Amino acid sequence: MFDLEMQIHSWSDHLRARGNFTEADINELESHLREEIDDLISAGLTPDESFLISVKRLGNLDAISHEFAKVNTENLWKHLYIDPVDNVAKRQSNRDIALVVIFTLLAGTLIKIPELFGLGFNDPGADRFYLKNISLFILPFVAAFFLIKRKADRKTWSTFMVTFIIAALIINIYPSFSPYNTEILSSLHLPLLLWLIVGVAYTGREWQSSQGRMNFIRFTGEMVVYGVLVWAGVLVLGMFTMAIFGAIQVDAEKFLEDYYFIYGACAAVLITVYLVEAKKSIVENFAPILAKIFSPLFLVIMVSFLVVMIITGKSPFMEREFLIAFDLMLALVLGLVLYVISSRNNQQPPNLFDYLNLALIIIALIIDGVALSAILFRLSAFGITPNKLAALGENLILLGNLGGLAWLYVAYFKRKRDFINLEKWQTGYLYVYFIWTAIVAFIFPLLFGFY
Repeated sequence: MFDLEMQIHSWSDHLRARGNFTEADINELESHLREEIDDLISAGLTPDESFLISVKRLGNLDAISHEFAKVNTENLWKHLYIDPVDNVAKRQSNRDIALVVIFTLLAGTLIKIPELFGLGFNDPGADRFYLKNISLFILPFVAAFFLIKRKADRKTWSTFMVTFIIAALIINIYPSFSPYNTEILSSLHLPLLLWLIVGVAYTGREWQSSQGRMNFIRFTGEMVVYGVLVWAGVLVLGMFTMAIFGAIQVDAEKFLEDYYFIYGACAAVLITVYLVEAKKSIVENFAPILAKIFSPLFLVIMVSFLVVMIITGKSPFMEREFLIAFDLMLALVLGLVLYVISSRNNQQPPNLFDYLNLALIIIALIIDGVALSAILFRLSAFGITPNKLAALGENLILLGNLGGLAWLYVAYFKRKRDFINLEKWQTGYLYVYFIWTAIVAFIFPLLFGFY
């Protein structure tokens, strides 16, 4: 069945991917497209006919993009920091910046509050407390930022706030006993679970569509890329501050540890959210390039890894660190594959990077198979533990995700499936990750007696 809204969103994303239009330009072109479609539907045409004819009437997008780029090249970088000319857009931008400042101060202060009750960073047990709560100190403010931007109603606000409060109560009420395996597992999986909840706030009602969830995957990729850059800037500024104050024999280390890096980390997250959201028509041009650069490099490294492992005879069956490295590698590869998928135009024919993506997926499936064999061996040899069971579940979930992507890629190359089916599979699979992270975070402690 033809989905008009999904096709319009896809067309708009294609414009963004061209890299030469501001968000205002895209909105204006989309408005013209919708007017054309409405006129044609009123004249008796079907939605799919109206869409195709309207796109054709607007002209060749590549040609438009090329001409626009020649005129506006010198303004590309200015778009990253100039104030909007439109008064409404300017007020909205100022409001968003104010929210970033306010939420940064609130998140940083929330992190400092436990110190008033004798739980500083250097106190016994503080490392476990902050590890399991750090996402609860920051992510509710990220969700609030999007709820304000989307003008959410009271019911939506209540739902999100209650969700975060319940998560905070459960994670902190649960007891924990040495060796603290389930507590650490909960601490590692809770941020992933809460980030998916933030995704619902980011997309709003569009979360119900595959396009909306794919936009969130794209947003997550942008957050990682630009978050690293912003955080690097925070670190450089901190080291510079320490150096210049040290030159005049003033020790700034305590101030940096107690305040700067805490508030700076919160600021890095919220500034990244603001930049990716507000300037996405510009920044979305760079991260896909990085993904395409690293795709072949990751493929070479992974193939080399398998070859060296076979030649040296190194076995992952007895080395726990080996399995952890496997899982980290699989997570990185899956993230890279998803980001390449999310930044791709559905209407394009198969290209070199599609084949590279499939090759990456196949190599990752082989590595996942080796990891699963090692985990099953360790389970039979040493018994069931929370860590082994969590590793087993995660590798099975990755196997299903990668296997589905590989099958759909092959079907796409054989022209038996459209690329949109691949996107729908991946965005639907987000629910699997949601359920699993919730199980590990909240059910595993109960199953294993909080050990």
